Amino acid sequence: MEKVDRPLPSLHWVIIPPQPPGAALEQFQDMQGQGIDSYLVTGGENKNAISLGLFESRNAAISVLEEKKHQNLNAILANFPRNQISYALSFEVSSEFVEEQIQAVEEDYGVNFDFIEIKACEGVATPEKNP
Repeated sequence: MEKVDRPLPSLHWVIIPPQPPGAALEQFQDMQGQGIDSYLVTGGENKNAISLGLFESRNAAISVLEEKKHQNLNAILANFPRNQISYALSFEVSSEFVEEQIQAVEEDYGVNFDFIEIKACEGVATPEKNP
C-alpha cells in the first residue's frame, strides 16, 4: 500500500475566536435561536470557537465576515489548512500463476471451456495513474 499526502489550498474560515466554555455555549445557543448558521468547535486548538463557515473563495468568506460584523458578532477570518491523503493498493500476479489457473480450468471443464482472454487490469490503483 502506498500513501501520498497532497496539500490542498487552504480554506477561508469565518469564526468567532475561542472563549471560555460557558460564554461560548451561551453565545452559540443565542445565535442558533436567531437562526444564524453556526457550529460550536468542541475540540482542538480552536475549542470553544464558533464556526460561521468554511469557504474556498476568499471573496465569499469576506462577504460573510462583513455580514456577521454588521450583526455585531466578533468574527474573524482565519486560514484552515487541509491535506488530502490518498491510498493505493498495488497487486502483482505472476504469469506462471495465470497459466497454472488456465490449465486447471481446462482440465476441469475440458471441451466446455471457452478461453476468451485474460488481461491484467491496467491503471487500477497504481501510483502513476492514481489521481
